Amino acid sequence: MIKTITALMVLTLIATVSTHNAYAIEGDGTSHVEVDEYPFDITVEEGGSITIHNNGENTINFVSYGWFEQQTIPVNDAIALEFPVVNCGTTCFTEGMYYISDLNGGQQSTIEIVKPYVAPPPVVVEPTPEPIVEEQVDFGATSDVTLGTFESISDDAIFNVAEYEGNVDIVTLQTQLAEVTAQFNDSITKLADQKVAIDNHNNQVQSLTTQIGSLNTTATSVTTLEQTVLSLQQEKDELNAQIVSLGNQTATQLATITSLQDDTTLDVKIADLESQIVTLNNANVTATTTIAELNAKVVSASDTSVLDSKIANLEAQVVTLTNDRDQWKQLANNWYAVAMDQLKVMVDVLGL
Repeated sequence: MIKTITALMVLTLIATVSTHNAYAIEGDGTSHVEVDEYPFDITVEEGGSITIHNNGENTINFVSYGWFEQQTIPVNDAIALEFPVVNCGTTCFTEGMYYISDLNGGQQSTIEIVKPYVAPPPVVVEPTPEPIVEEQVDFGATSDVTLGTFESISDDAIFNVAEYEGNVDIVTLQTQLAEVTAQFNDSITKLADQKVAIDNHNNQVQSLTTQIGSLNTTATSVTTLEQTVLSLQQEKDELNAQIVSLGNQTATQLATITSLQDDTTLDVKIADLESQIVTLNNANVTATTTIAELNAKVVSASDTSVLDSKIANLEAQVVTLTNDRDQWKQLANNWYAVAMDQLKVMVDVLGL
């Protein structure tokens, strides 16, 4: 079966069983391309179509996000994709690059849509009329006398040719000129075709470069996603461990509750605990009272006004004693000087 996808996403089944073809891609760059390999990178003209054959061993599943939904090609089957540019509703396949993503192996194919090639008009070379050569008539007369004056013939390249002997057929020359002109026009057309082919190859190279950059970015994203998946898996394992732990705790708590419900001495234990609570409350009241008394003592001890007064008096006494000491020291020094003067006089006068 060959399925056809149009811009309106209508699938038309054509009763044709695809067989294995010897080609891989046929008609690349034309209005219809036959594809016998997967993934693929092809070029098709605007308004054209392609047919993808699945001659492999696995079913092909692919999608083109933003252009058409998931499509499936069973083994030994085919699907036709059309790319209209007129009467195409909301989805028109204009000139540009379209990407097809494989949903099984993650491979990517490209379809580059280009405008149909229009050959330039042929260059028409107008034939150049042949110059009319006047025949020179030799009358067989000889003379040593020169009559008049003559200008010398210039030695230009146009006159530097071999002399042709024979009859000149203007019709034959024009026919040959027309053939040469046609060959020249055909060469110009081939050059234009080759230029278009070169431009298409350059576009393919740019497309491959873009795909390589996209694949590198995708590889980085895949690595990041793998790390994220590993992190999420680790968190999942931790949560599972917590769930198991909580389940064990819940089982233990349920066993404790069941045991307490079955315990007939629970009321006695509760009464004993309530008695202990009352005793603790009384002790708490006593401790609160004691704390209040201690706080009062602390407040009283923190009143340092009396101590400050005593310290001030002692400091005043220290100042007074220091002054007295200095005065007595000065007086002792004065008497020491007097004694030394008298001793000097006694030594000088008495000779002691």
